Amino acid sequence: MKDLARFAETCTGLDHNSKLKLILFAAEAKPNTYIHLKITKNYHDKHAFEELLRKHNIPFECSRAKGFEEITRVSAKAAHWRLAGTWYGYDLFRNKKAQVVFHQAVALIRQGKHAQADKILGKHYGYPDCCVKKFIATHDPKEVAKKTTAYNYFKELHDSDKAFPFITHTPCSSKCAASKKLNDTYKKAVQAHAPRFFREYAKKRTYHVQIVIDADNDLIPFKKKDAYDYGVVTLDKIEGHYVMISWLSQKKYARGTVLDATVTLQYDYGLITPKKIVRKGTGFRHERHLTKL
Repeated sequence: MKDLARFAETCTGLDHNSKLKLILFAAEAKPNTYIHLKITKNYHDKHAFEELLRKHNIPFECSRAKGFEEITRVSAKAAHWRLAGTWYGYDLFRNKKAQVVFHQAVALIRQGKHAQADKILGKHYGYPDCCVKKFIATHDPKEVAKKTTAYNYFKELHDSDKAFPFITHTPCSSKCAASKKLNDTYKKAVQAHAPRFFREYAKKRTYHVQIVIDADNDLIPFKKKDAYDYGVVTLDKIEGHYVMISWLSQKKYARGTVLDATVTLQYDYGLITPKKIVRKGTGFRHERHLTKL
């Protein structure tokens, strides 16, 4: 399925994560997958993509069209969003049997049997058993908060992103042997089947920009708040877009604080090195502006 891999490399409507998953599926390294296809002016991509899927007899399901937004302006006080286009979600299956299994898992989710569904979906997507078990064990945020601290929890997630940039699941740890093996397999598959994307994806790019501190990730009620997993937004465009990045800091910042920083992008994550505070924060908000496409 070289043509499907070429489509993934060149399609402007696929972000890095969707490109990666589609390439791994086309290389037959990943059994089944799910991707997003964004449509702005690339109207032909949806038709071309579905034609390729039919050509290779790949069972697929496409969601209804949904709108997506992009940040068009950022100040120290607010990020301004506008509707930019539509997107479609595609479930891609290796065969009809896999499609049936997927719907069995969906039925379990609707019944509230999430652990059973996760076991099925973990196997469906080719995730290691140890990682699926850990994922199921972290369903309850209160239980997670009892077993670790904010710093240890978020650091492990960030370390895993850096350790395994080619996998598409949350590993049980940043030292998971099964995830490392899968990451190596996926890396070789991408190198062989999509060398252009591999070079683009693996290239390290560094920028000196100002960033503004947004909200802290507070989904898990940690008793000991020894670190803060901030969302930050660049005040300048990077590679044509304002960028939102997750940043772990042991220092507390007021929302809206502006920092001089170095931002390094590689694979599907960003690393931030703060330099100095430019302006102390007095709040930050997101404004959404409805417009016609």
